[in-house]
Amino acid sequence: MPVNQRPTLGPMVSATCLQQMRIYTEDLVGRGPVLGAGRMRGQGVIADLGLQGSRLDDDKLFRLFVDTFGIEGTRLCLVTGVTSDDSGAYVVQLVEGACTHQMEATEPMCAYTLGVFVGALQAVTGVVMQGTETACEAAGDSTCTFVIRPHRALI
Repeated sequence: MPVNQRPTLGPMVSATCLQQMRIYTEDLVGRGPVLGAGRMRGQGVIADLGLQGSRLDDDKLFRLFVDTFGIEGTRLCLVTGVTSDDSGAYVVQLVEGACTHQMEATEPMCAYTLGVFVGALQAVTGVVMQGTETACEAAGDSTCTFVIRPHRALI
């Protein structure tokens, strides 16, 4: 049992704290560790729920992501869409991501959040995945959009 239960503050921290940790980590060592941390978090969430290798359909994945990462869950973001195609690729769309809260950027910047969804999808499918961010709210887009597909070198 953890020693510090945070009886007053509870388990959540502000998006500002998460952003500062992410930004400073990226400044010091690059995006890789931040993406990796997100990937590990996504895999851990799926493992904690006992859903590894469950191969959920798009509707069930959408519900899972809304419940787990949205307002009733960790509040990482609000997932607005999850779709897949026959190649095993997924498109995840979201708004109000913690990585983009009150941020402006000229290019996609959601390494941690992208990693969370790469890891979650990898755990659900049992396939090593890689992802790219094709749209970002911080860059003026209406959503953050991640395209996550099976890792080409490992197919």
